[in-house]
Amino acid sequence: MATIYLASPLGFSPENGHYLEKIKTRLTSQGFAVFDPWEQTQSAADIAKAFTLENYRERVSVFRMISSEIGKRNEEGIRNADMLFAVLDGAEIDSGTASEVGFASALGKRCFGLRTDLRDSGDFVGVPVNLQVLHFIERTGGKLFRGIDDITLGVYEK
Repeated sequence: MATIYLASPLGFSPENGHYLEKIKTRLTSQGFAVFDPWEQTQSAADIAKAFTLENYRERVSVFRMISSEIGKRNEEGIRNADMLFAVLDGAEIDSGTASEVGFASALGKRCFGLRTDLRDSGDFVGVPVNLQVLHFIERTGGKLFRGIDDITLGVYEK
């Protein structure tokens, strides 16, 4: 079973949970295992504790350490995945999501994107997302989908 790394900013708000689950359901219904970084809870207790630290410098130091651990975990998730699927909605593409697309593309992973947002956020009229992100998706043989129901990855399996 191929694994897809799901890059998205959707975990920053609990209100996006339903949307995230709908995307994951679509991916798993096509026979893929999904690595969702938002499901990785190894740092949850450390994050909660860090928020309680009163000393600013100590809090910053602890959050820096936690960030490094999360970054390494996500890097390994991308390295171990067969493909990457990125949620690209919003006025601007999330910087972490864009970074994950670039990294996966550089590793030779096939990348896909989803942009259901009707607004173009690209560099030119008619370009739905940042031209570099779109390039990285297309150069890997992937595709940008415009709706969840349009996602069909089975034909792209390696």
